Amino acid sequence: MTKTALVTGAGTGIGRAIALELAKAGYDVGLHCNSSTAGAESAAAEIAARGRKAGVYAGDLSKVSEIRRVFADFRRDFGSLDLFVNNAGITLLAPFLEMTEADFDRNCAVDFKAPYFCMQEAAKIMVEQGKGNIVAIASNNAFCQFARASAYAAMKAGLVKMVRSIGLEMAKYGIRVNAIAPGWTDTGAARLDAKESTYYKIPLRRWVLPEEVGQTVLFFDSPAAQSITGVTLVMDGGAQLLSDKGEKYGFVQ
Repeated sequence: MTKTALVTGAGTGIGRAIALELAKAGYDVGLHCNSSTAGAESAAAEIAARGRKAGVYAGDLSKVSEIRRVFADFRRDFGSLDLFVNNAGITLLAPFLEMTEADFDRNCAVDFKAPYFCMQEAAKIMVEQGKGNIVAIASNNAFCQFARASAYAAMKAGLVKMVRSIGLEMAKYGIRVNAIAPGWTDTGAARLDAKESTYYKIPLRRWVLPEEVGQTVLFFDSPAAQSITGVTLVMDGGAQLLSDKGEKYGFVQ
């Protein structure tokens, strides 16, 4: 039987790649977007070309009313929800002494509040169905200390804790909840540094590919992961392992 999935923030970057990897694996996919409607629609067209069902659902997830509408529309169109991927997020960085209340609140609304209520809506459907799986996309910022990321990193650390707590509560329903925490990911986003300029702080000297995150989502939804819940898997080339300069470990030439 064909599985159904809903991916938030699926118009660009990691979310788009996750949606496409799910379609390649035979899933019917709903793609949420906010400002990246064109990207979500083009991804939906690619999914449809593979013979899979696709739908695009626009909404501002910082508003709980919009979250509920997106899930209701998805359920109307797809009937069931086997896999929910909470990917949508924003990266608002600033030095601690310069962070504004507006940016802090926006970061919290999209990176902390929205995942909570999105996972709540997904879980309600899954409890009713008697099955389901949730995967949240966090960040290695939850485990590392980077300048200008005091607010963003705190939200991602909160998401990691959220996944553990929700995973515990949902276990009695057979619903698993896990997270993936990527580091530098080759999405092509303008805000990113040149890859080579970051290699000194990445032991494996490579960035994550977006499709690799999608493949890891598939692992979490596979039979091999049936005993895994409340876990955050870090994908960052070992960046979170460092406590000293790279040359101290002998991996920087």
